[in-house]
Amino acid sequence: MDAHVPAPDFFDYSCDRCGAPVCERVQIMNLALDNVDELFCLVCLAEEQEMGPVELAEFAKAYVYSRECFKTPWDAFKAKSCPRLSTGECYCQDTEK
Repeated sequence: MDAHVPAPDFFDYSCDRCGAPVCERVQIMNLALDNVDELFCLVCLAEEQEMGPVELAEFAKAYVYSRECFKTPWDAFKAKSCPRLSTGECYCQDTEK
């Protein structure tokens, strides 16, 4: 799915469905959507929710911002160093504060 080789220190997890790398913010999105038995990358998580990845990211971020238990670890993660920013494939950046 992802032809880019990610920085191993940025992506600590991998998708249980396709093996794609998963950052901590996508892990938080999984938890916020009550996906606790498996960990999915954004593309697979979006497929599970019958949404597109951008649409799901915006939906999940809105929920994360409304819940302190999710927002605290979300804010602590340094997403600005995402290697996918240069390719336009990172949808986890903060657009509001």
